[in-house]
Amino acid sequence: MKSQRDFRNYLAGAALAFGVVLLVNQVLQLMYGGLALADRESVYALIMEFNIASHIIGGGLGGYLVARVRRTNYILTGTLTAVIAIIFEFSYNELIYQQPIGIYEILCLLIGGIIGAMFMRARLGSNRITSGIR
Repeated sequence: MKSQRDFRNYLAGAALAFGVVLLVNQVLQLMYGGLALADRESVYALIMEFNIASHIIGGGLGGYLVARVRRTNYILTGTLTAVIAIIFEFSYNELIYQQPIGIYEILCLLIGGIIGAMFMRARLGSNRITSGIR
């Protein structure tokens, strides 16, 4: 039963991480989807920065929330959450756009998941120091 509950936590964190990425991508497509090709080249860097930031923030949020529940193996927790989010994004992009995700998106989700889980670990450590509990 515990492994089933952990799996659900990982799925929920990965769905949240992918949800942030999907929301930002949909808003960017809504804002910049109707521009002419010449105009798209001028805002391409801005779109890529938002895309990378959304992957890091989404991975961090998912990794943080799963690590908050698990409270053990923080790096493994963040990595596994990010890998499941990568699988979600890969499936979505293959089914909808027929193109794979890039290496930057994969790395940003992994880095974000690990940073989010390690942030939770640091937060727990600071709570122990301030409250005097060892």
